[in-house]
Formats: sequence, structure tokens, C-alpha cells
Amino acid sequence: MTMFNPTVGVVESASYVEPFAPPETKNKDDIGKDEFLLLLVEQLKNQDPLEPMDGTDFTAQLAQFSSLEQQTKMNDNLSLLQDYSATLNRLSALDMIGKKVEYDGAGSGSITVSGDGQPIPLDFELADGAHNVMVDIYNSAGGRVETLELGAFDLGLQSYNWNGKDADGNSFSSGNYSFNVTARDELGQLVATTVNGKSEVQGIETDPKNGNTVLVLSNGSRVGIDKVLGVEGIS
Repeated sequence: MTMFNPTVGVVESASYVEPFAPPETKNKDDIGKDEFLLLLVEQLKNQDPLEPMDGTDFTAQLAQFSSLEQQTKMNDNLSLLQDYSATLNRLSALDMIGKKVEYDGAGSGSITVSGDGQPIPLDFELADGAHNVMVDIYNSAGGRVETLELGAFDLGLQSYNWNGKDADGNSFSSGNYSFNVTARDELGQLVATTVNGKSEVQGIETDPKNGNTVLVLSNGSRVGIDKVLGVEGIS
């Protein structure tokens, strides 16, 4: 659309604005049920009386509103279920305090060296028989302090009792350590291994990022309750 400006004597362009256009939103996908209903009412108020809205179109828009209402209620119900599930997890975690749990160590097991000479079990699982199994021991700072060559093992769940000493017979200081397992077959090919941790639960926390229940273990680790594989003393 154009119009004449008498001051400068030129024709300037002007944009046409729809008088009943709905308000713009930053993201059309963010519209809620209240905004949807408001737009529908405004559309009915400002329709051309000589050409009213088609009944089929109006019914379709009402169906959209009904669908949006149901989706909103469903989201509210899902939120309530999540809160209820989180509460049940915290109650279950309370019963684990003082008990030893086995958990998915994501390839790295956690152990505690007490310095009293008691054997320390290093548990792992092999997907196939291994000709040579090696275990690397790491301190709490992540530095490797010992490598154990254990020899051959069959497939399945395995356990090796470590004495907590280095190759020269010196005992490691008490504290928290971790270990990784590397297994190879007769051809030198890697054998898949799974390492799970075991430790006593000392307390529980709630992850501030997602609200999940986290177990505080005596070996210094923090493990989500969904990573627990078993609890000693609970059938």
C-alpha cells in the first residue's frame, strides 16, 4: 500500500496491519490452553457476520482445544507420578543405610583399603574365557599405583582376593581406591568385562539437577539408586 506525503512531495510505502490479527508469540509451539481459548473467542467476536465461520471449522477448533486440555491434564498426572516415584525411591534408600550394596561401576570398581591385612575382593565378570587378566589399581586422585597380573579365568562371574600390597610386599595406606580389569584371549583379543562396585551405604542425597535419589557410599562414591544391582541382607 502507498500514500502521498505532502511535506516532501513523494509517495511513500506503508504496510497494512490486520486489525484483528492475533498477537504474535515468540514460539507458536508454546501456546497454552488459555491463549488458545482467548484466540478462539476473539475469532468468533470479530468474524464477518455475512460470512460466519463454517461449522465444521469451528468443531475442529473445539476438538483441538479439547485435545490440548487432555494433554495438559496428562502432563500434570505424569508430574505427580514422578514425584510419587521419587518419594518411593527415597524410602527404599533409607532402608539401605548401613547395608552393603552392589552397583554398576560403569567399568570401574571401587574398593576400600583398611590396612588391617584383610583380603579385598576384586569382583568382575567375563563375557568369554580369558588367557590373561590384568587389574590396574588407582588411588583416590586417579593415579595408577599397582598392576596385578592374575592369569587365566573362565567366563562368568569371578573374584580375586587382593592383599592390599604392592609387588614389594608394602601395604598401601588405608583409603578409597578404584580398579579396572583388562582381559585378553589366547590370540590377544580383548574380552568384554563388567566391573561392579560394592560398598556400604552411609547416607542418601537428592540430585539437585534431576531430583533422583543418590546413595552416599563408604568408599567415597555417590551412586544413583537406579544403578544398584543388589543389597546384602535383603531378599
